[in-house]
Amino acid sequence: MKRLERRPELVALGSVAIGVAIVVAKVVVGLLTGSLGILSEAVHSLFDLAASTFTLFAVRTARKPADKEHPYGHGRAENLAAFAEGILLLIIAVAIGFEAARRLVQGGPPVDPTGYAFILLIGTILIESGRAFVMRRVGGAIASEAMLADSVDRLADVLANLGVLIGLIGVRMGLLWADAAAALIVAVIIVRAAGMLTWRSGDILIDRAPAGAEEDLRGAIRNVGGVREVRSVRVRRSGPNLIGDATIATGRMLSVEAVSALVEDVKARARSVLPRLDLAVTVEGQKQGADLVERIHAAAARNGGVRDLHNVTVEREVDGSLHLTMHAKLPGDQTVAEASSVSRNLERSIRAELPEVTRIDIHLEPMEPQVVPGQDVTEVKRCVDVELSSRQNQIHAHVVAEVAGEVSLEHAHRIESELEETIRREIPEIHEVVTRATA
Repeated sequence: MKRLERRPELVALGSVAIGVAIVVAKVVVGLLTGSLGILSEAVHSLFDLAASTFTLFAVRTARKPADKEHPYGHGRAENLAAFAEGILLLIIAVAIGFEAARRLVQGGPPVDPTGYAFILLIGTILIESGRAFVMRRVGGAIASEAMLADSVDRLADVLANLGVLIGLIGVRMGLLWADAAAALIVAVIIVRAAGMLTWRSGDILIDRAPAGAEEDLRGAIRNVGGVREVRSVRVRRSGPNLIGDATIATGRMLSVEAVSALVEDVKARARSVLPRLDLAVTVEGQKQGADLVERIHAAAARNGGVRDLHNVTVEREVDGSLHLTMHAKLPGDQTVAEASSVSRNLERSIRAELPEVTRIDIHLEPMEPQVVPGQDVTEVKRCVDVELSSRQNQIHAHVVAEVAGEVSLEHAHRIESELEETIRREIPEIHEVVTRATA
């Protein structure tokens, strides 16, 4: 059996060969005996042969790798084969039921319940039972919808042949209507099996989610470290495999490497609960109103002009407004005019993120020190703004000074540092001084 599980195509091909032999035997015996039950089973087996051929085709096709025209693979071939098999079975059931009802009402040709008819039916029951077992075992091992559908068909055959066998026994006992009644029972059995098969396969073809799969997946992703929220989960079946997508929310300031690692963790956890799942993950930032510093960093990241933002301080005033101070690093070869433009853009981004902000002081720094050639420059042109505030009985000063626009950021940073030292020397009681040079 283990060998057969590794060779599903061989199992499907063997099923087709057995189907051919059964169809021929039933047609011959049905014609010789005149039994509608056996002839109806011959027609049933003929359609079964077509279904087994579909299964063989589906098993071969479904295991082809994805290509340019089929980026999601060929797994739906199995679902399509199972759906077609269900439709064929329904057609069989209608035809058999109609003829059985006609014979029950109007009568029909005599039936000869010979011994070889019984031998055929008993042999068919044994063979179909074996086929059902093998197809179900192999289909379950490889998750083949087409093979599992074929195993359902084989079980329906077993029950149908039992009905025909009982009908022939009834005829031999003198109940001439028993054969037609058995054929009607066969039709009912086939309708039930075909209806379930068609319904299940149709659900898969229209992307109905596998029962419980989405909840299991949502629960697994929710337990991954770094995932703040699972916003959406979708799963659909494609042959033996599952295809899904999930949208998760996490911290807004994760690096690209951290996001990639998080996605891999999510996929690994998803495969632990749904081993055949191919999952696509979309990562979004979660906005947390209480985390003001993260929101400031997110605004700076959207702005794109600032290389590094640090020493972010948020002070909430008595009236509920916010006063922000921060240090931002920019390329050292930028002029003060260019850096001031970046600073203003950053302020606009932060105010869009936090409308309650009333004042923003940004201390600009160069990314790395550079040698500035000696040249005549005008240092501080004028003091644009000064603000003093008391925090825990300590004085904090915020100073905005205008310098020449063509001064490099490296030189401007040196001016800011010198200005801060001068203020501290003149006013020792000041705890902290933050200066900003602007053009």
